[in-house]
Amino acid sequence: AGACGGDTLSLLCADNPPLEQLVEEGLELLWQPSLSVGSTRRLERMITAITGGQTTLDILCVEGSLITGPRNTGLWDPLRGRGKKDVIAELAEAATYVLAVGTCAAYGGVHAAAPNPADCLGMQFDKDSPGGLLPSTWRSRSGFPVINLAGCPTHPNTITKFLAFLLRGLPVTLDEWQRPSVFFTTT
Repeated sequence: AGACGGDTLSLLCADNPPLEQLVEEGLELLWQPSLSVGSTRRLERMITAITGGQTTLDILCVEGSLITGPRNTGLWDPLRGRGKKDVIAELAEAATYVLAVGTCAAYGGVHAAAPNPADCLGMQFDKDSPGGLLPSTWRSRSGFPVINLAGCPTHPNTITKFLAFLLRGLPVTLDEWQRPSVFFTTT
């Protein structure tokens, strides 16, 4: 979504565990704008397969604030003539887990600061208020709300360790900001 790419760069620095180890353990990266090879046509086919139920989406990771302007169309951040926010909302409906990676995706970040001309917000929060792109009552197929891996950028090992938690089926508890408690109990 609307981001600087800092969380992607952070992910590439992870060493405990490194991203490569997660791939060896079975993590399949379907698409990442900076890391994937392929055309946007391939991306569009993949989105259609996911939203149509032909391809399983276990974990949707969103980086960047959700741009809803102008007038809630999202067309200031389009993907082939549609607001990217709408595509992300559809993918979220199909995902087992949805992760908002970084403060922008979680809460709107710096893009949502006043005067917020692009009407940016987070996946399930609008700054510190519940309700963002998705309503506060929304839950993924796993029964979880959007899981916020906050930070600007998120610490690299927080990203990969949490992905490892999900891959290994470890229990997840969230704090009041929908962050994994194990990583966000201390400052």
